[in-house]
Amino acid sequence: MEMDSGDKNWFQFGDFRLNVEERTLRQNGEIVPLQARVFEVLRMLVERRGGVVSKEELMETIWADSFVEESNITQSIYSLRRALGKDAAGKAFIETIPKRGYRIGVPVMTGLDRRAPQNTSEVDRPTSVFWKQYRIAILSAAAVMLLLAMSGFLVARYMSKPAAPPVENVEFKKLTFSGDVSFPIIAPDGKSFAYVKDDAIHLQDVSSGSSVKLNVAEHKKFGNLQFSNESDAIYFRNEDSFDASGDVFQVSRFGGAAKKIADRVWSTVGISPDGKQMAFIRFFPTQGEWALMLKEMATGEERKLLSRNLPFTLFRTGFPAWSNDGRRIAIIEQSPNQQNVSSLLLVSVTNGDAEKISTPSLVQIEQVAWLPGDHSIVLTGRENSRFFQLWKLNISDGMLQKITNDLNNYRTLSVSSDGKNLLARQFAVFSHVWTLSGSDLQEQKQITYGNLSRDGSAGIAWTPSGQIVYASRITGNIDLWLVTPENGVRKQLTENAGSNNENPFVTADGKNVFFESTRSGKRRIWRIDIDGSNPTQISPDDDNADHLPAVSPDGATVYYIQRNPRSNVLWKQTIADGKREMLTQQGKLAPGSFLKISPDGRSLAFKSQKEDTETDTADIVFFDLNGESEPRIQTIKTQNPTIVWTDGGRSFDYFDNQPDAARLWRQSVDGKTERKFLLELPKARVFSFAWSADGKTLTLGRGRQDNDAILLTGF
Repeated sequence: MEMDSGDKNWFQFGDFRLNVEERTLRQNGEIVPLQARVFEVLRMLVERRGGVVSKEELMETIWADSFVEESNITQSIYSLRRALGKDAAGKAFIETIPKRGYRIGVPVMTGLDRRAPQNTSEVDRPTSVFWKQYRIAILSAAAVMLLLAMSGFLVARYMSKPAAPPVENVEFKKLTFSGDVSFPIIAPDGKSFAYVKDDAIHLQDVSSGSSVKLNVAEHKKFGNLQFSNESDAIYFRNEDSFDASGDVFQVSRFGGAAKKIADRVWSTVGISPDGKQMAFIRFFPTQGEWALMLKEMATGEERKLLSRNLPFTLFRTGFPAWSNDGRRIAIIEQSPNQQNVSSLLLVSVTNGDAEKISTPSLVQIEQVAWLPGDHSIVLTGRENSRFFQLWKLNISDGMLQKITNDLNNYRTLSVSSDGKNLLARQFAVFSHVWTLSGSDLQEQKQITYGNLSRDGSAGIAWTPSGQIVYASRITGNIDLWLVTPENGVRKQLTENAGSNNENPFVTADGKNVFFESTRSGKRRIWRIDIDGSNPTQISPDDDNADHLPAVSPDGATVYYIQRNPRSNVLWKQTIADGKREMLTQQGKLAPGSFLKISPDGRSLAFKSQKEDTETDTADIVFFDLNGESEPRIQTIKTQNPTIVWTDGGRSFDYFDNQPDAARLWRQSVDGKTERKFLLELPKARVFSFAWSADGKTLTLGRGRQDNDAILLTGF
């Protein structure tokens, strides 16, 4: 019988049939839509029919004509898994083979397989039946032997290591419901937890839900909570911003007078199992150095256990996690120049040696905690283009298992000493683009919408024609968008261009947008045309990260902040020839947080990092680009502002985000007059803002942050 040439062009697996010639995927006859390159990934997997396809093969075959990050492959695999789901037995169609690649995890049949029996002649059929029966007998015997071997292996593995329970066994209990809970931490005994709300520490019973507000004498600001090992005392930092240092105090769980324990602390503290030492993160801005510090509780003696220079940082919004035997401390190292920006380090308490634990599927990690026995840890981590989830990591073999898998964000965690209770902070950010009339700031209009949108949360700017360029995370990655305020019509300017495209600056002629991007694998300054075309890298390649571009009014010069191994520095670069000049010395001023050029192009303003522990203030540096005067520093009453020049450069505006409201203030540049109150937005947070060129309209990236405490058991 003649074989149909079309038989070799399709593959059947489960309920799916992939037709290579038609380039279609059908499930039970219905078309399953796939992007072109996602289809090609699936084709390579099914053609291999259970064989492993490496990431290198995928890159060289499918993305051979373009630059590609490994995240593109991960995103394609994620899209495939979401499209295919699981088979009738609950098995995933696509399997990840650690350190090797991917494979199709179910049997695959082609037209050749289907037609082969029909090519057997009547004469050969008895012989064919004999050999078929013989092969079945041999395969059956082999299968029995394989099953026995596998059974022995699984029994041995089961006896040596407890099996991880499936996600379905995890039980969730929401403990708070107000959305304004900060720094939740569970007590080691697992019976209570503490958190900050309304500028006070609250202690709540896990079982009954009853809570009390602690009266802590002479303190009105609290952050970065931690319990003592006996659960009888609470440590707190007198600072709730992650961009400033603070002093650490100890207070009884019943409140009362607080005792100072440490100063210049940038993180939550971690207490050693024997209670004799404290670990925390400290930053030295003028040296550009982050350090893991150890402090003897009895003597007050401090020593630096491990340090990293910029652009590397030690993650500070959580706590250094001590192992149960007290020999190691788990911390997170971050680098803006790597695809996986976070690395898990296990640091020896004896000599500071650090072991890096590989978690290739996670691009970012924020908090870890050890489980009893020190064989595994739990952590908050994020896959590419996904929300932060809770994970369990086996230290010995690197096996990573999801504890949660949903559309929530889990940003911090702590675990009771018996490992049975896990308390997580469930986090959500909402941000949309708004416009406000300059003549009446109460006249407000929302421009963008969406439940999970973060529009304007990473930068916003006007075009001379009255459109708005803003950064949004609506697609998973941070990309730039252009919107017309009158009708809400918007256009995506960056797509499939790395995980971060943010802090846009529109040139005075409206032709170009400068921004920072990680599309090359490192954070660089890039430029696109106003319609998103002609992407061009502006800042050169080196080992440091570039941030916050600001372009001169004539379009000839771009300024930006660079994180280098000693400290942040300010750079000037001529756009035509790429010639660069360092404007600030390393170890001085330490520019960061924002960079704004005056309307006349003569001055730059930026926030300077501070080493002292003064709270509720920020140092704004006004830098003369003509070199006619020394940099001038003005201290304003807020913690982490972004400013916008106003009144022709004679004043500036800034938002002060507080738990109850976001307030807009105007301050003269010379500092000779008192600041002027302009606007209050109750229960809101302003992430970015900009005035239009004519000064008639204000645009905001405006939203809120919601935080609640979630208890997990059975994980």
